[in-house]
Amino acid sequence: MPKRYGNLYATICSFDNLYEAYLKAAEHRDLRIEVLEFTFHLEENLNELHEELMSMSYQRGEMKIFYVYDPVKRLIMAAPFRDRVVDWAIYRILNPIVERRYIDTSHGCRIGKGPQTAMKKLQEYIRLQCGMAIVGKMDIAKYFYRVDHEILLGLWERVIKDKQVLWLLSLTLPDDISCGMDLETGEMITGVGMPIGNLPSQMHANFNLNPLDQFIKNELKVKHYIRYMDDMCIIGTDKRTVRTMIEEAREFAKDKLNLVFNRKTCIRTENQGIDFCGYRVWRDHIRLRKSSALRMKHHLKWMQRQYKIGNVSIEQFDSSLQSHLGQMKHCDSFQLKKKLLEGIVLKKDAEEKMTAAQCVAFL
Repeated sequence: MPKRYGNLYATICSFDNLYEAYLKAAEHRDLRIEVLEFTFHLEENLNELHEELMSMSYQRGEMKIFYVYDPVKRLIMAAPFRDRVVDWAIYRILNPIVERRYIDTSHGCRIGKGPQTAMKKLQEYIRLQCGMAIVGKMDIAKYFYRVDHEILLGLWERVIKDKQVLWLLSLTLPDDISCGMDLETGEMITGVGMPIGNLPSQMHANFNLNPLDQFIKNELKVKHYIRYMDDMCIIGTDKRTVRTMIEEAREFAKDKLNLVFNRKTCIRTENQGIDFCGYRVWRDHIRLRKSSALRMKHHLKWMQRQYKIGNVSIEQFDSSLQSHLGQMKHCDSFQLKKKLLEGIVLKKDAEEKMTAAQCVAFL
């Protein structure tokens, strides 16, 4: 029986932990108005949070709700800064505890891991197959919108003894706003779903799928398995065996976690190239997914237009460019990189022009 942890609430609510949480929450955001206002009365605000938490009178503020459309439409819910401080206070204490329970090939939102490490692990597993690699790809339908609150909190109860900690975790899964989705009607509903954009949601998302990871690795005895958030791959050489594994995983996800696989769930051979984490993976090479390359191209064109009218500085453009170049360095992208850089010309008027190469040299 795995160990259950108690006496954590006082540690989460301690002034020292709240101060460290404030530093993490303010990192790279220290010039935003709400951060400056909180910082101006820092000791008073942290003491107030400490007292509210210890008396269990703490209530979360109203979230800012908006949509993003890259790559698909997503509902984002951003918590007020004081709530983000509490989120970090929770995360700093609880995440190291659940980290120890994860399988090594779970790559989402973990230190030292990410989409690039997941993609490279997939290529490594493809190369380990004696013969044609068969990859079963599994994807959960509207995962963040469909996490069942009751099931998730039940999983936390297996790890955490403190009723106060469980109460605090329940506040990060709001029932008073609709952040879940009915898969049949597409309507927003309560009782399921997590606010996309909140730190606890990332921790919940990983933790909620850990039982599925353990089932696939320990019950189904799948040797080569990878997960990045809700994207999963089973790698083998026998199509019938891989199909059986997928169906058993599908049943477990439905029966134990109230989750369903979507239409992206499929079986592919290595020759087709495996679409995973924004890349297409083969045994001997990796390329950026076409849709990712197209979004990159459109974004750089948009940044050029914004620079021309003065909405973007040369430093901001370079930061965006370096981010894209960083994504491309993990795959075979010489021609793509060359094409993108050749198409970049920064200009504010007819007399001032700067190519991408000059931009990098200038900075």
